[in-house]
Amino acid sequence: MRSALLFLTTVLLTGAESDAFDRMKSLVGECETDFPGFGKMTDSIRLVSNGRAMEETTGSPADNEVSIYSRAGSGISLTHFCAMTPDGHVVRLETSALNGAPNELTFAFRGATNLHTTTAPHMRLVVTTFLDHDHFSEKWTKTENGKDTVLELNWTRR
Repeated sequence: MRSALLFLTTVLLTGAESDAFDRMKSLVGECETDFPGFGKMTDSIRLVSNGRAMEETTGSPADNEVSIYSRAGSGISLTHFCAMTPDGHVVRLETSALNGAPNELTFAFRGATNLHTTTAPHMRLVVTTFLDHDHFSEKWTKTENGKDTVLELNWTRR
């Protein structure tokens, strides 16, 4: 409770979440989830490039994938280095223009490298929802041969 009050006070006094990217920065730290069929997963989020980008490493030390978030005009860009696909392609997703610090961000597919065909498996949509200081969720939509599969991750700060 005390950490939640401290966080709220910091936000109110400093304007720390003045926009959507600042809201994303509030996720920096270590989180975990239990993912059916995979077991315990970790999520390590840190600022890189002098605070201009955010690196998210999801999975386990032996089996993980990385996403990089950065400002893209008045939206946010997500570059995802996928480990779940045979060719390990790189997908770029972006939000539309954003005002303020919304509780939910929707990243839509904008392009990919090393994706040999549009029917090959790839992430086409990511929805991040901020629940509170210690919890957030991500819904990753993977498409393959025209069929979508949603992977929902409910993260808790460690």
